[in-house]
Amino acid sequence: MSFEDGRIEIETLPGGTHLRTGHWEPVGGLRGRTVLLQGRTEFLEKYAETIGELTARGFEVRALDWRGQGLSDRMLRDRHRGYVDDYETFLGDLDWFLGRFGPAPKGLPTIVLAHSMGGHVATRALLEGRLPAERMVLSAPMIDLPVAAAIRPLAGILARLGFATAYVPGFGGSYDPAAVKFEGNALTSDPARFAALHACIAANPALAIGAPTWGWLAASLRSIRTLRNLSEAGPRTCPVLLCSAEKDTVVSLPAQRGICESLPDFELLSIPGSRHEPLQETDAIRARFWDAFDGFIGG
Repeated sequence: MSFEDGRIEIETLPGGTHLRTGHWEPVGGLRGRTVLLQGRTEFLEKYAETIGELTARGFEVRALDWRGQGLSDRMLRDRHRGYVDDYETFLGDLDWFLGRFGPAPKGLPTIVLAHSMGGHVATRALLEGRLPAERMVLSAPMIDLPVAAAIRPLAGILARLGFATAYVPGFGGSYDPAAVKFEGNALTSDPARFAALHACIAANPALAIGAPTWGWLAASLRSIRTLRNLSEAGPRTCPVLLCSAEKDTVVSLPAQRGICESLPDFELLSIPGSRHEPLQETDAIRARFWDAFDGFIGG
């Protein structure tokens, strides 16, 4: 099934917030369901290729644009500012989303595939016992951020002092198509996929989002602390394959290794040559990811 063949809807939550969701049927026999959870700034169209690969493997795919990005409701009047008040907002939206469709049909497995910030939310939900899944695959998950130690308390202070909606210095500002350059980007070494992403945004500028705000950073660091405490408590989990991007500079690689050492169900796989987005990488790097995915889920 192609991306265009899916059912994409704008749905209204009980509080009135609108979230954009997508549902794609498998090609051929049904093997199970994949819940696909995106990273910061991302949107459904960015995963069109991945969705096609999952449905070709026999998986029904369910996905959403997180609140504050994509074509879901933004939390600030300025759409470009990356913001969340607290990660419980994301977790609550995930609870709602999972509750919409219940268990996978015919008793088949639910596989969670989550990238970066989505991987953080999924891991927290799993450790809190609110993510029903038989297996989870994490792509470069945001277990921690490689920020200077001084920024951690500063983010919370500035957010409380009224700067929560201000951009974090050094990360840029609003999305500027003229400033988008492949050279030196931290996300992918594949120029064609990089260009396709920004062509998608050019075709629908409402998808764009810019740099994170102090509010986003403060909320992220609070949730990172919660995640660390949860992992140290030794909760029960399902089997998890954590795919770490060898050349990642966006999220913390030591934190990914650390959570895998703390939790016996977590298996670490380093993907050689990959920048932060393995699923947007070159064909050779993506093949490494899919080989690991298939082996892990019994493909």
